[in-house]
Order: sequence, then structure tokens, then C-alpha cells
Amino acid sequence: MHIFRVMIDDDLKKGEGMRNFENKNFEFRKDEDGIQPGDTLKLEEYVVGNYPPLSSHYTGRMIERTVKYVFRDAASYGLPEGYCVIGF
Repeated sequence: MHIFRVMIDDDLKKGEGMRNFENKNFEFRKDEDGIQPGDTLKLEEYVVGNYPPLSSHYTGRMIERTVKYVFRDAASYGLPEGYCVIGF
């Protein structure tokens, strides 16, 4: 199992951010964890406040997702080198 911190902006948390976290279907991140289809990810919600580090914190909310695909090495589609899109 891989554990990722998922950052939510403080302003989003007041509105759509909470629902978006639960319905998250993909993650764009640096390709450094060797993620493969079938892996399980534990996503922990982390709120980035307007005045870090005082207002930035983990919310305690967590979801688990199973990886369906990993999109990498696709510069021709605009994906920066060294990054990937992980789909659940």
C-alpha cells in the first residue's frame, strides 16, 4: 500500500473541496513511487491554509483507491517528463 498526502486549498474546503476529495478519480504527481495497476493507494486529506504552516493540517479523512491505470512517458500529450497520472 502506498500512502499519499492529497492537498486541498482552504478556500476549496469551504465549498466543493470536501466532495471532490471523496470523488477523486485520478492523481497527477511525480513518478517516483513505482505505482502499478492493481496497487492500493491510501489518500490522506491535507488542507493547505492561507498562512502555512500555522493553518495547514491533516483533516483525518482518508480514502483508499485501487489503481486502474498509470499514464507515464507521454510528453506528446503534454505530460511533463518524470510525472505520471494515476487513475482509480
